[in-house]
Amino acid sequence: MLAMPTIIRRTALAAAAVAIIASATALPGSADIRQNMMDKAATSAANQFVAKIQGQSCADFAGTMAQMKNKSSTATPNPMSAKLKSNTEARTTYVNIVAAPLLNKLIDCDMIPGGS
Repeated sequence: MLAMPTIIRRTALAAAAVAIIASATALPGSADIRQNMMDKAATSAANQFVAKIQGQSCADFAGTMAQMKNKSSTATPNPMSAKLKSNTEARTTYVNIVAAPLLNKLIDCDMIPGGS
């Protein structure tokens, strides 16, 4: 038969183990937190870009697009682009916010490529 202190000690250890496992599954993991932060960063960047292009004249918009094209050919990659390339959920969030306003601005400013 086990001594009373040994039983209490084993019971306490088992209770502590159950509490640790329960708390680990109840809290969001670090991956969830990172994903949430990336989604917020993508949403913020997308909203800033949309606000910028919606307030621009067509000439200013053309300048912005040319500037972005010139920046994309430099050796230093854009940190947000790198993050969006590696995180499909954040990329989807960004595209869903930016796509319609960007295409509407391209159409309004007669900047749609292609066609005859």
